[in-house]
Amino acid sequence: MTSEDPASPPTTAARYSVATEPERIRVPDWMREPATEHALTRRDWLRLLWERHAGKLLGGVGAVVALVLVAILGWSGFSAVQRIHNGEPLRPGLARSPSPAPRPVDESGNSLGPFVATPAEKYAVGEAAITLPAARAAAPFTAKQVADALAMVKQALVQGRLDVSMLLGKPDKFLALLAPEDRDHVRKEFAEGASLGYATRTDRDASPELEFRDGIRASGTVQYRSTVDRDGIRVLEISTRFIWVYSFDLPRPQAYPPGAELVTLRDEVVWHVPHPEDVRSTSRGLWVESADVTVLNATCPALRKGLIDLEVEPERRLPAAAPTGDIYGPGWRPGDGEEC
Repeated sequence: MTSEDPASPPTTAARYSVATEPERIRVPDWMREPATEHALTRRDWLRLLWERHAGKLLGGVGAVVALVLVAILGWSGFSAVQRIHNGEPLRPGLARSPSPAPRPVDESGNSLGPFVATPAEKYAVGEAAITLPAARAAAPFTAKQVADALAMVKQALVQGRLDVSMLLGKPDKFLALLAPEDRDHVRKEFAEGASLGYATRTDRDASPELEFRDGIRASGTVQYRSTVDRDGIRVLEISTRFIWVYSFDLPRPQAYPPGAELVTLRDEVVWHVPHPEDVRSTSRGLWVESADVTVLNATCPALRKGLIDLEVEPERRLPAAAPTGDIYGPGWRPGDGEEC
């Protein structure tokens, strides 16, 4: 009897016996199920595109951002160079206001006068500043009627802006120039402090006081035309546009910039003179149709009462009420006013 050699190779059947035993073969369930197809949604497409091209997109966006930053920095640098070249501050919002020009003084250090080194230095003094145009006929008004109306307006300007009694608070002479039916209305405006558009009064108890020694400087124009008012009445309309400059007795004015002791008013007044044939006797004469004014260097408490005065702080002058435009400039328009 022979026995098998454990070391001898197995027969062919024995070598593949492990593969022929059914109990040892296990097929996964997913391999036995039929394959199914799923349609890609829009979100799936976007996800696939992003996964494929994310790198390229990020690179493109980065390039665009870089170009924008370079452009901004380049423009900022160019603007800065331009500001430096033009002598402008790099941060305009932090720029300081230019210091006012020093006041001209004499050899002893005293001020040369309240109007020196200001625009009012070249203005005429008092009534000489009111120059009337030639009086010509403006139908239905004759040349004489025009001349008489212009003379009334000039007297109203003198009494309203230059007369001492008005400046000290007494408007009687001015009221006497108006048509009787307009006096009550204007008198009420004086009482309510609404007369500053055509008349100048000062606070007699204020300090510094108004200075009369150097006079009142003024500059302006007078124009007229024939027209019809809102009630159909023929009127001669006279428009006056003036700058009035008043000086106050400021102690040690040499310690302040030029113009510190000046209060300036710029007005535009429309006066009406109705044709005598169109109105009754009590309506004949001068009417204040409208008035606008801008004030510089007056205090708000005074302006609210229809007055002007001057209030200063030691060694400096800051106006309590500033006009919305340059009060001496040609760009002023009716309605430009102080802010209080």
